[in-house]
Order: sequence, then C-alpha cells, then structure tokens
Amino acid sequence: MAFTPITVTAEYLSPSGTPMSGKVTFMLTSTMRQPSVNKSIAPVEITKTLNGSGQISATLYATNDTDTVPTGVTYEVTERIRGAALNKYFISIDKNAINGAVDLADLVPSIDPVVQLNYATVEYVDDAFSDAGSATNISFTPTSEITSTTVQAAITEVRTRSRFVHEQASASATWSITHNMKFFPNVSIVDTALSKVIGEVVYTSENALTVTFSQSFAGKAYLS
Repeated sequence: MAFTPITVTAEYLSPSGTPMSGKVTFMLTSTMRQPSVNKSIAPVEITKTLNGSGQISATLYATNDTDTVPTGVTYEVTERIRGAALNKYFISIDKNAINGAVDLADLVPSIDPVVQLNYATVEYVDDAFSDAGSATNISFTPTSEITSTTVQAAITEVRTRSRFVHEQASASATWSITHNMKFFPNVSIVDTALSKVIGEVVYTSENALTVTFSQSFAGKAYLS
C-alpha cells in the first residue's frame, strides 16, 4: 500500500482574537519506509507561513500505515509565532483521520511541549525582521556613540569602530598608539616582513596604549 496523505491545519490567534503571524515547521524524527512498494519518506523540514488569518495547511503522511517501518516515528512540530515563546512538540498522524484531515488543536503531543524563550537565534532574527526584507530597511535609533539610522549602517559603524591599524613608519623600541576606541583592545604586532612580534603592552587609558620591544623596528599594530 502507499503512504496515506493527511491534511494538517492550524489557526493561531492572540488573546484578543486577532490573527498571529509566524511559521510552523514539521519534520519526521526518522525516515519512514514501505518495503512492499519500495518507497521512503525522508525527514526533511516542511515549513508553513501563517496567512493573514493566522492559518496554515500542510500535507503530511500518516505515521501508522500498516506497512510502514519503523513503527513509532513521529513529526517534530516547531511553532515560531511572532511575539510568543518558541514551542516544540511531537505528534503522530493517524491514517484514519476523518475526511483525511486533522487540526493541530485536536492532536495530543506525544510528549509535553518544550517551550523556549526566543533569544537572538538565526531563525528568530530572520522571522522577527522578515517584513523589512533587509537590515538596511530596519530603523536604528542613534546613540551618543553610534550615529547611524539603520541597523545595517550601525553594524558597519560598530565594526569600523571596533578595529584600528597603527602604522609605525620609523623604527622604534617603544610604540605609542592613540586609537580612541574607548576600550582596552587586543593587540597584534607585525614587522615590515609581516612576522609576528611580541611586545609588552601597557594601556595608558581606554583610548591609548604603548608597546615596548627588546629592539627597534618598524611595522604595524592591529587592534581589535
């Protein structure tokens, strides 16, 4: 027999009853196989984005077809609903679902849901700012130190302010470096042949430092 396709639906509303936005991902916990027809269903991610009514619909395959092996395979469901904690749980899909359809609200998770806070993961950031399309379109409020007005420009500005290159043109055993980075940076020294040199670094302030060597030479200091 063939795998039985089942339509899985869901609707997400806020406490006030307005539609939510976000994504729901389904993935099998293992490959399902039917040796009698030489077919397999691979565990790949199936991601559905909530529509304007907060709804999704996905076609999944039943996990309890008679000829399916191994038994006990489930779908991992990950709900990334904007403004809510990430919710993850596992479900089984019954081949005898009425009219070949079932709603997530009617399914009992195989284990208790795992609720996680949304930290700045790639998935969370991508979802949170998906409407902007690009970091260049996301507004950034300037501060006393960062003057940019978009997130992308602010990132570029922070990167620029977080590194400094000092070029020591004349040979010297003591290099005095004013970097104005407002913190105590790591220091890496190379001579004119690009060989790394170790010196004694003394931070005279959060904006300046000196490096002392056993002999005079010219080169560059990379601060970050």
